[in-house]
Amino acid sequence: MLVAIAMAAGVAGPISSIAKHTKLTKSAGPSPAQTISTYYPTERTDVIKNPGIGYETFYQSAARDTQLPSSTMYFRINWSAIEARPGTFDFATLDSALSQAQASGQRLAFRIMAYEEGNPGPVGLRDAGFPGFAFAFEGSQVWFPNLDESVVRQDIGKLIAALGQRYGHNLAIDSIDIGIIGDWGEQHFWNTEPSPPYPRTDTLKWLFDEFRTHIKGPLVVNDGVWWNDKEAFHYAISKGLGWRADCWGGQREMQLQYPFIVADVPNAWKSGPVVMEPCGVMSDWVSRNSQWQRSLQWAVDNHVSKISNKSAPIPAEMLPAVRDMLTKLGYRVVLRRAAFPTSIDSGSNFAVQLNWANKGNAPMYFDRHVLVRIGTLVKDSRVSLRGFLPGDRADTVTIGTAGLAAGTYPVQIGLAPPGSETPDITLAIRGEGPWYTLGKLVVRH
Repeated sequence: MLVAIAMAAGVAGPISSIAKHTKLTKSAGPSPAQTISTYYPTERTDVIKNPGIGYETFYQSAARDTQLPSSTMYFRINWSAIEARPGTFDFATLDSALSQAQASGQRLAFRIMAYEEGNPGPVGLRDAGFPGFAFAFEGSQVWFPNLDESVVRQDIGKLIAALGQRYGHNLAIDSIDIGIIGDWGEQHFWNTEPSPPYPRTDTLKWLFDEFRTHIKGPLVVNDGVWWNDKEAFHYAISKGLGWRADCWGGQREMQLQYPFIVADVPNAWKSGPVVMEPCGVMSDWVSRNSQWQRSLQWAVDNHVSKISNKSAPIPAEMLPAVRDMLTKLGYRVVLRRAAFPTSIDSGSNFAVQLNWANKGNAPMYFDRHVLVRIGTLVKDSRVSLRGFLPGDRADTVTIGTAGLAAGTYPVQIGLAPPGSETPDITLAIRGEGPWYTLGKLVVRH
């Protein structure tokens, strides 16, 4: 009854949690009444720094770009910088970027670019006799290999396997753009003369499968694939890949491109992240008097998880609205209620009831298990919050206490990668985190 009254009253306040104790008596059997502790954490409403969501710094770490809390540093590297000669791979630049991100408490997201201004492409493959195409881009000569040829596929397969071995299971990697194709790795041949033929559908599907085979974490394709090969784009989404657009806020793109992509794959956000990078930078939105508020709301409404501003200064008049938007992007896990017995017999199991809400606009795209810690004893419930869509859910986890001596212990929960006893997710509730204290448990002889 007390629990029901508390929930109806909308328990809240300046304290981090409120405990209620209710005696639950079984209708039959000799077992004595069991007292249950029920805790209602207080929700927080500020910007939260969590893996896979929010504001990305761009080519620099959060040590330099301090405008907003950021869990991700985004980085691009030219294909030629990794593979100067066929089958010889140099990841020193990526390793350096990863070290910078980690030193700032961030994870790294990256893309391999086919070419960009001032970079002629992976010419080491050309010089080795690989088939490809020569064309002009931004006033310079560029070369790009023919991905439809088996010898090129074999080489790319080796590159992806090497990427997977080095970064594919690394928890410090936030996500990887598949890139590889086209201008800036955006998977289109815009402003090229003449435009080379786009890779075949079967080649694109093979490319996506290769990345999925070797990379455990979230993968992202660019909207350029949608423009050029919708069948391949649909295939990528069906495999759980997310999609990225690099002209967020652009008038033409916001009216004639992105709404059509969303309409074509309306449920893509449920299985893979949606990422936005602005056309130019946000100060351009202000200078051309665009309706930038609509672009921010579009990101919320269309389940975008991460955004950047290329680490350019965010205009002062936009910053409050950007902060507000960031409180809505990606997953935002609130623990509404937790309940467990106040005391148990030593060596026995007990149940912890957890009521959650995802107050964000997207799910978590990677595994995080619910851990329960009693004193120094840490138990993995094997309950994962991966895929938890916006809304509510309830979990009951059973925790064993074998080997735990009699005494009174704090009970805490946290969300951690499978196999880890170190939580790394900040819940949207009051408390220091990433371990959150629910109350105390008495273990009796």
